[in-house]
Formats: sequence, structure tokens, C-alpha cells
Amino acid sequence: MFKFLIGLLILIIAVLGAILFIKDDPGFLLVKYGDYSIETSLAFGIIAVAITALLVHFIFKSIVGIWHIPLSVKRQSQNRRFTKSRKLLNQGLIDLAEGRFSQAEKNLIKLVDYSENPLLHYLAAARAAQQQGKHDARDSYLKAAHEAKPEAEIAIGVTQAELQLSHHQSEQALATLTHLRSIAPRHDYLVRLIAKVHYQLEDWRALTELLPDIRKKKLFEEERLKAMETVAYRGFLDISADTGTSSILDLAWDNVPKVVQANADILIHCVRLYNKANWQLAGAEQLIVKSLDRQWHDGLIEAYGELSSSDATHQLKQAEKWLADFGENEHLLLALGRICIRAKLWGKAQGYLEASIGVNATPAACFVLAELFSEHLQQQDKSSGYYKQGLELSL
Repeated sequence: MFKFLIGLLILIIAVLGAILFIKDDPGFLLVKYGDYSIETSLAFGIIAVAITALLVHFIFKSIVGIWHIPLSVKRQSQNRRFTKSRKLLNQGLIDLAEGRFSQAEKNLIKLVDYSENPLLHYLAAARAAQQQGKHDARDSYLKAAHEAKPEAEIAIGVTQAELQLSHHQSEQALATLTHLRSIAPRHDYLVRLIAKVHYQLEDWRALTELLPDIRKKKLFEEERLKAMETVAYRGFLDISADTGTSSILDLAWDNVPKVVQANADILIHCVRLYNKANWQLAGAEQLIVKSLDRQWHDGLIEAYGELSSSDATHQLKQAEKWLADFGENEHLLLALGRICIRAKLWGKAQGYLEASIGVNATPAACFVLAELFSEHLQQQDKSSGYYKQGLELSL
């Protein structure tokens, strides 16, 4: 409208200027076509031409406007749908957050073809379908997301793997994540998810291969990482011990990082695996001593007492040093009793084991003392009494 008024004003000024220019000599204008002729003053002719030009312009504009009416209506309809699609996306995300999964799925998929970013619709709809147990629909939405935006393969794949993991589809999740990691090998979140998959699958060997990199990049909180390392390396050592070959267990232990070898739970577990198979863990005694010198640990002192050493006398001296430093402790006294039995010091072993039971009776101390009376001191009555006490404590 503003442009129209400006154009009309310019036209009026031009006509008035032309009239003023020719007022002293009005002249005349002759238009002749065949047998017809029109003669008029120049001023009137200018006005007539201007009005005719204006009419032609408006007629042309009207025709163009009428021609574009269908396109304009279509564009307005599309804009309304785009606006409604945005509102449905927002509402769908709210429904998803509030746990109205069925309604969320409906809102997210409705008018998705008119969305500026259909990827968000499909990924959110896949999560809504997963929450309803509609796994075929979930996979269909993920496929549609890939078709809508193939370049977002990592985002779509991560979503797919997360949903597969939450549904305990561990093998499928591992296949998805392995493919994604071949595309983005330095993607830290993919490493986190792969570690979770290996944990679910109890694939300890594969998990231990990832753990050094996970620790280096601090991909998990320290407490959670320690718990994961403990479970994974214990499982890894169990697998190696099950082969029945000490060299394989030796190699497995050597592959455990030094910081993890210092973990009391791991060290105790490894020592007991060696003892169970009547093997010797090289350097185990030094590791336990070093760890106990830093911080006392009841489990470690018990493992030290169970450790098969070639020099029981040296072990005994070390344990008695701790007794002087830390005082009487049922676990330390039990370890001393076991070491004395290996050193064939039967009376001294009896004293330490009875002292351990006196501080705090445990099934282990009762059973070791019962075996001592039965096998070495030939006192079956006392042996039976301590076996009975040990069983009662166990129950």
C-alpha cells in the first residue's frame, strides 16, 4: 500500500510538471488509426496516457495476484503446519519427560513431514516407543531418522545403542557400537558405552583392554572405575586360572596395571587363585608387605598368612613385626598361626590361633585350630570342639 501511494504521488507530480511545462504553448495531440482520428490538447493527452498506464499496471498486477492465489494459499497452509509441527515437537518432548509415552509418540510423529528438524522427532519417538516396549516401532523410527538425516549417523547410532542396552540387547548394542567406533575411533562416549556392554556380557578380557584408556581419560568417576576394575580383573584372572596353566596366569597378572595390582581386593584374589592351584605368585609377598606398610587391610593380612612362601621363617618375622606395631588383631593372629603351622611350630601356632579366637572368634580360625589339633597335636576331642564352634559361627 505504501509503495502504491508513493508511485501515485510521483505520477501526479510528473503530470503536473508536464502541464506546467506546456501551459504557454498547449499544442495538440493527434492519434490516427485507419479512418479514425482523435485530436486533443497535449495536456489532456499526457493525462490520458498516464491514467491508461496506471490502469494497465493495476490490471496486470491483478492478473498476477489472481494467478498466484493457489501458491499463496499453499504457502500459508505449509507455514501453519510448520508452526504446528514445532508446537507438537515441544509438547511431545514435555510428554516424554513427564512419562506420558503413548501421547508423546503421537505428538512427535504427527506432522513430522513438516518439521524443520525431523531427526529430533524420530529420535524422541524411538525413546517413547522403547518405554512402551514397542521395539519394532523403535527400530522403524531410527531407520526413518537415518533416512531423514544420513549425516547424523553417530547421533542416531548412539541413541540406538543406548536403547538396545536398556533393553538388555547386549550383542546388538555391541555390533552397533563397534560399527560406530570404526567411524569415530576417538569418540569417548562410545568407549564408555562399549565398556558397559562388555560388563553386561561379562567379557572381562575385552573390558580389561579398554580399562587403561578409560582410566587415562577419566571416562568414569573414580569410585565407579575402581569397582569396574575390581570385577573385570578378577574375572580376567579367573579365566586365566581356569586354563590350569600357571604360565598363563603369570602372564595375565603381568598384564594387570601396577595401580590395579596394588588394589587389595585384586591382590587377595590373585594370591588365593595361586594357593588354590598350589602355584607361587612371584613377588606376591613383597606386594602384600608394601601394601600393608602403607595401610592396614584385614583381608590382605589373611592372604599373607595363606601365602605359600619358600621361607616361612622370614614370613613369621615380618608378621610378628606387624604384631608389635599394630597390636593384637584376630586376622593378624590367624595369619601368624597359619605361618607357624607351615614352619612346623605347633605350640606357637596353637597359641596364636587361640589368641585370635579370644580376640574375636571366626570360623576360619576355629577350623585351622581344629585341623592343628587333629593332624599334628593328636587331640581329637579339642579338634571336634573347634570344628563344632566353627560350624556354629558359619551358620
